[in-house]
Amino acid sequence: MIDLTKKALPNTITVDGRAYSIYTDFRVWMQFEISLRERRGDLIPVSYLFKNEAPSRCDVRDLLAFARPEHVLPRPVRGTSSEVILLDFKIDSDLIYAAFLQQYGVDLIDVPELHWHKFLAMLNGLRGTKLDEVMGYRCYQKQTDKDIDPYEEMREAWAIERPLSEEEEAELDAFNAAFS
Repeated sequence: MIDLTKKALPNTITVDGRAYSIYTDFRVWMQFEISLRERRGDLIPVSYLFKNEAPSRCDVRDLLAFARPEHVLPRPVRGTSSEVILLDFKIDSDLIYAAFLQQYGVDLIDVPELHWHKFLAMLNGLRGTKLDEVMGYRCYQKQTDKDIDPYEEMREAWAIERPLSEEEEAELDAFNAAFS
């Protein structure tokens, strides 16, 4: 959440009580979010986030405090599923680009730099774009017993599949090995 009582946006991350200067451009933090989703182990490279000096060890929670600033509203409500992926910065990059151009006239390819928190605020404010429509499909929950529900079909068409965990991959490999 952007604090409009301050003149500047955050540009450091505190690790073990020490502030480290970071790159704040949205492209860098989109890459961080993508690498979090695609990680295949406990460690992910993060040195590219830091400008001058990187900490020798960094807890991902320190990075997430910057990457996913806390919002007071909206509150989680009953029936809200955290399993549904509404947005994937890699898969939805065309839709994000088009939405920013349509809504704000901002060409994300040509903009020299845009702070991650500004980018998130603008992303959260998008309305009436194809991206907004697709995210609506992804979080749709069927309310009736109709056999054919076009919104449910759109939700399935636009759903982002959650990557398998290491345990699930191992089970799948064992299963495939048994039947190969």
